[in-house]
Amino acid sequence: MRRRVTIVAVIAAGIVYVSFALVGAQAGAQGKPESARAAAAPAATPKLADGHPDLNGQWHHRIGPPVPQIKPGQSYDAAIAKPIGIAQFNPGKPSYKPELLAKVKDLDERQVEVDPAWYCQPPGVPRIGPPQKIVQTAREVVFLYDDLNGNFFRVVRMNASHRADIDSSAHGDSVGRWDGDTLVVDVTNLDETTWLSDNGLFHSDKTHVIERLRREGDTLHYDVTVEDPVVLTEPWKQRSRDLKLMKDYEIEEAPYCSERDASHLQDLSHHGNLR
Repeated sequence: MRRRVTIVAVIAAGIVYVSFALVGAQAGAQGKPESARAAAAPAATPKLADGHPDLNGQWHHRIGPPVPQIKPGQSYDAAIAKPIGIAQFNPGKPSYKPELLAKVKDLDERQVEVDPAWYCQPPGVPRIGPPQKIVQTAREVVFLYDDLNGNFFRVVRMNASHRADIDSSAHGDSVGRWDGDTLVVDVTNLDETTWLSDNGLFHSDKTHVIERLRREGDTLHYDVTVEDPVVLTEPWKQRSRDLKLMKDYEIEEAPYCSERDASHLQDLSHHGNLR
């Protein structure tokens, strides 16, 4: 009998303890400042009047290499001879047809001599990377870039067909549509003057690029798939990128790109894709 009374007492004490703990936790939560509770909650994804996610804003800022520090008595050539280590995005590599691997290898080995982007040419899509700033309306979405090679823009026409009355170009023709809360950008009419990325990754004029942009709170998820049946064995899905909304930064006008480095080349060392 005494054992049963002891067990009941222990259970009752436990119930009382848990009750006080719950009340204390609720009181603590109610006692927190509103700002602290708001900071702990995930940011909501803003929507525009048409119900689609608001993609407006500055999402990416290309970080270029620091200016070479020339020591007393040191030449400019010597100052830039040793590559400067910079964290770079690696998109992965596509799978080329076997008969084209030798061409990729040759372009890769001679990158600084033959890479179009090294000589102030437009980087092309998808090499230009995610949009640095987005301006969004119901009819069109504009991507703005402050790039290594200058300022570029792309106009994504919403719910439109690809144009047949324009010449192919480095950045092609972009049309967009909404797939739920994801903006899908379809890019065609790309010329052969650009590379897909570094290391000799050339492509044909049959390249088809699909970009997918989805906002969650203050994060923009950016995914790219490249199709080129002429040179690739399968579609190439690049590694995903997550971009953060930059509330205290505005895009700037890029300096004019003037090629002045070719005569300073010391060897065939690679350069990275700082985009």
